[in-house]
Order: sequence, then structure tokens, then C-alpha cells
Amino acid sequence: MNFFEAQARARRRTGWLLVLFTLAVASLVVLTNLLVIVVVAGSRDPNQLLATGILANFDWGLFGTVTVGTLVVIGFGSAYKMAELSGGGRVVAEMLGGRLVPRNSTDPAERRLLNVVEEMAIAAGTPVPPVYLLDEAAINAFAAGLTANDAVIGVTRGTLDALDRDELQGVIAHEFSHIFNGDMRMNIRLMGVLHGILLIGLAGYYLLRATRHIGGSRSRGGGNIGLALLVLGLGLLVIGYAGFFFGQWIKATVSRQREYLADASAVQFTRNRDGIAGALKKIGGSVMGSLLDSPAARQYSHAYFSAGVDGFLESLFATHPPLEQRIRAIEPRWDGRFVTPKPPAITDDAAAKRAGDARRAVLATAVLAGVLTPDDALATIGTLEQKNVDHARDILAAIPEPLRQAAAEPFGARAVIYGMLLDGAPDIRARQQAVLAAQADAAVAQLTAQLDAHLPALAEAARLPLAELAMPSLRTLSAAQYQRFRTVVAALIEADAKVSLNEWLLQHFLMRQLDLHFGLRPRPRAAHGLLGDVNREAALVVSLVAHTEHSDDAEAERAFKAGIAAVGATALKFVPRLQVNLKELDEAMDRLAELRPLLKPRILKACAATIMHDGSATVRGRELLRTLAGSLDSPMPPLAAKDGAA
Repeated sequence: MNFFEAQARARRRTGWLLVLFTLAVASLVVLTNLLVIVVVAGSRDPNQLLATGILANFDWGLFGTVTVGTLVVIGFGSAYKMAELSGGGRVVAEMLGGRLVPRNSTDPAERRLLNVVEEMAIAAGTPVPPVYLLDEAAINAFAAGLTANDAVIGVTRGTLDALDRDELQGVIAHEFSHIFNGDMRMNIRLMGVLHGILLIGLAGYYLLRATRHIGGSRSRGGGNIGLALLVLGLGLLVIGYAGFFFGQWIKATVSRQREYLADASAVQFTRNRDGIAGALKKIGGSVMGSLLDSPAARQYSHAYFSAGVDGFLESLFATHPPLEQRIRAIEPRWDGRFVTPKPPAITDDAAAKRAGDARRAVLATAVLAGVLTPDDALATIGTLEQKNVDHARDILAAIPEPLRQAAAEPFGARAVIYGMLLDGAPDIRARQQAVLAAQADAAVAQLTAQLDAHLPALAEAARLPLAELAMPSLRTLSAAQYQRFRTVVAALIEADAKVSLNEWLLQHFLMRQLDLHFGLRPRPRAAHGLLGDVNREAALVVSLVAHTEHSDDAEAERAFKAGIAAVGATALKFVPRLQVNLKELDEAMDRLAELRPLLKPRILKACAATIMHDGSATVRGRELLRTLAGSLDSPMPPLAAKDGAA
């Protein structure tokens, strides 16, 4: 199953979740109405209720009131929890007690974790997610967020202390598979649904507490009112928790098979069964296991790498398959013995740095020739392979160390982006430096000047990865700092009164994600079910790709026609070079982002076929394709040539 099918399947799962939730709510409405009829009729005359039965005491007015009240309570509970979690994965990580691991951490174990996450993210073509560390001795991890753009990775201290690099990579690959498969959004929606259902039980609990404060004599009716409220509260408590049990069953049913899939994906990504299997064996052999102490752990229990909570409900409705079954699914000949964790040896990845240094010149001039077809390029979306991880490691190691260190904190990340936007022409650069002096933070402008000496050594293939490294740091800016950063970036780009493709790529890549993070743009929703709805936008994007790869207009048009023919979209009309407006392109990408998942690969395949029309693809063309794919929430890894070529 490819990435787009997984996304479509995630949407279908959401539909089934909605159906199950509707059934649960309908059951709660019926049961609550029956309870209220019993309480109201019984408080008037219990004997008459017993004699005539419940149906004889049915009242449509009361039924409507109770139904609306029940729906309001459940809807409010779900909406409140969803609003609370709308901040993405960061909210979940902080709820569980996680602390953000600084990108410039000097702790060897934390540095190893960050290196693994960075490599996996660059290899997958996703934004580098912030990493949170939970001060827990258990071995566990999770991915949380609504999309890949706001995802975070959470890892316990016990994971760092117990797992070696291969095992840690297996765990992180498992979590990345949840990102690719659309599981994170499902996890958060499950939390919202269950909170709404549970709120009925909580209403009953507080009603029971309120009965203690109802006084008065029976002659004044105080006793009858108290008894009625007691029965109502107890009944709501039972109904609410019965609904919660049903919700736990939903959660367990949705979660278990996803864990098998994520394990299999981790093996596929890393080509290493020993990594993830070793992590599972160490969980079984650890005294602490995978159980978390956080009071909030139960809410997100369905989303951990391994079972994070225990108890009667967890044994009855297990969200994770038993460790033994997961290990045997990976290693059918496993001998059944767990492994007692020992502190792993931590290295500094020096070999990867040397390999990256050796390949820097190759990365700078690489052209992807005769090694990929458009279908090959699309097949890389939403996948991880060890060769991509190795390539990502080389790219990261080839980034000059001062630039990489600067990108690891908010102050330097701004300077890195400013530096990448500085023009080579002296007169334009002078205007840009004046912009920095007038509008940027003085210290950031000074650091930008210092980093300028290292930018010539930055290979073109490493520009987007460097921006990806800077992204987590930029997300920690305050709203005011981000607005200032955004204004300076726009001013640097406009210094020459035109927008180059390199400038557009960097700005579009950064601002689309950061604007979402800072609430300056809405999340795209799947609104278009036909490619014909976006013909103009698709034609503009494919035309841009054609012009990027081919300076000759006639050749660009031939490439465009080859691209649209590859997907049967022959109704699209070629847009001449002078009519390709990059500002209009931003609007076009916003519209294309609203396509349903299974239509997006047609756009991307047309772009890939256009790029590879002549049997080769430049670095700029590859990075343009990756940027477009990222804008469509379709993470594409850096395209590396086969047989050792860059």
C-alpha cells in the first residue's frame, strides 16, 4: 500500500470511527432518556411507574429536552478536547510531561537521538519534528500531531538509556510510519471522542456529589429531590462509563492492527529486523517495561510504541498486541527469551561526517540521470529506506558545521535563512544588507554576516535540508519574533523587485509550515474530488516545472505535454514563461492542497514526468518536485541516484 492509499484509508477509518461514535452516542441518548423517565415518573409515584411501565410515561417534550441536553454535553466535551489538542503534537507531549530537547544539546544520548530523528526526517522528506524527552524510566515512545507539519516525536529517558543506535532507529522508524499512515490525527480524534462520551459519566459523578448539599425535610420535598438526584447521578455515572467501555473497545480495535503495520513498516524502512525486535525484547526484559507514570498517560494509551498503562480495562481492551506476538511477527524463529537492557555505547557519528565531507563536491554538481522514472519518484513518497537514510546522513554531514550549529537554535536559525536569501550581485546584496540593518535584530544581522563565509560551501542539494533543520528552531519563536522574521524575509526577497525560483522555493517551504504553526493560515481540507476542479492551477504548476528544467521555450512545452500525457490530463493548457507568476503559484498550491488524497499523485506524477522528460533531472528540478510534494502533504525524500551516484 503506497502513501496515498494509506491516506485514503485513514480517511475511511475516520468515517468508520464517526459511524461507531454515532452508534455510541445514539445508545447514550436512548439510555439517558430511559433513566430520566424512570427518575421523573418514579419521583411522582413509584407505584404507578411499576404498574404502567416506562412507555406509558413517555413524554415527547421531555425526550427532546433530554436528547438535546445529552448531545450538547457530549458535543461540548469532544469539541473542548479537540480544541485543546488543536495545537498539534506539542500539546500532547507537554500533557505527558515531556520537555523539548534543544537542537544544540550537548548530552551524548540526546545528541544521538536528535541525529537519528534528523536523518529519518530528511530521508523521508518530512519536516524535522521537535523531539520531547519524558523523564520516565520505562522504554517507550510516541508520535503526536495532526499532520506531518506539526508532528512531534516523544521518547522516554529509559529508551535512551537502554537501546543502542539500531534499536533506537527501529523505534523512530515505527513512529514515522504512524506519521505516514495518518494514524496521529486518528489518535487525537479518538481522544476527543472518548472525552465527550466520558463527560456523561462525569456529569453523573458531580451530580452525586451535589446530593450531599441538598438538605431539607421530606415534608418540603427535600428528601424526594435528593433521592431523585441520587438515582439520576448514579444512573448517568453507569451510562457514561458503559459508553466509555464501548469507547475503549473502539480504541483497542483501531489501534492493535496499526501496531503490526508500524512494526512491519519499521523493518521495511530500516532493512533491519534486529533493531525493532531488539527494542521489543528489551522492553520484555526490563524491570520498568514500557509503563508510564504520567497521570495523563491513560488518555493517549493507544498511541505509544508499546503499552504505556496497565489495569483491568487495559487487559480487557488491549491497545497493543502482546510483545511475544509482535516479536514473532518480525522474527518467526525467536527463541522466546527477552533481553535485559544494558547501557548502550554512544558514538559521535564521526564516520558519517567524514563520508559527507568526501561527497560534498559530488552533491554540489549532482545530476540525476537515467536512474528514476516518474513512478519510481512517486513510490518514494511516504517511505523510508536505508539507502535514503544513508543519503540523508551524507547530506547532513556535508552541511558546514557552523551552519548546522546555527540552525539548532532560534537566534541562529533566522540568520541561516537570511544568509541563504542574500544575492550574489553586489548591488542587490547591498540593498539586502540595508534591509537587515534596518529591520532585523541587530545581533541576528551580525551573525548573518559571520555565517556568510560558510554559505558558498553549501551544496544546492543541501539547501532544503538545512531549512528543514532550522524549522524546529523557528517554531519556537514568539508570535512577535515570527512576524518580524516574516517581514524581513519578504523584504530580502523583494530587494531586487522580483522573485527568483530559489527564493520562492525557500519562502514557500518555510512560510507555508510556519504560518500554519502560528495560526496565520487555515489547515487545508479535502474539498476537490475532481482534477477538473483545479485545471488552471495544475497547468500553472506543471508549466513552472517545465520552465525550471528547460530554458528553451519549445523544449519546455514538449516536456509539459509529456508530463500531462503521462497522467491523461491532456485538457491542461501550457502557460508561457512570462505568464508564470510566482505569487499566483502560491494560490494555486493552496487550491491543489485541497485535492482528495488519491488525486494528488496525478499532479506529482505529471510534474515528475515533465522533469524527467529528457532522461535527467537537475538538483533544482528535484528540489522543486520535493517542495511541491511537501505542499501537498506528500513527503518525498531527497532523490538519490542508484549505484552510488549522488
